[in-house]
Amino acid sequence: MLNPLQQDKLAIILNDELLISSIEAVFNETINKSKPDIEKTDNNSVLGEKYRSYEIAKQIIKQGFIDLRSYQEDNKVNKTFKKER
Repeated sequence: MLNPLQQDKLAIILNDELLISSIEAVFNETINKSKPDIEKTDNNSVLGEKYRSYEIAKQIIKQGFIDLRSYQEDNKVNKTFKKER
């Protein structure tokens, strides 16, 4: 769990969409470079294990960025309505 100071710092970073999308691109590029190699000696079980772990790693990174974005401050201004009598 992040303390309030850490949350504030994350909010500052996350409000810079170009910065966060650049960081996300680096993570995605790294995962794509880590795609498992198919060896001639790999059987179906080994191939399944390799690709399952590769797909799980992609999901973990994706979920991590979803979780990070949850700390993003909402800059939308809430409009208030004046009710006429």
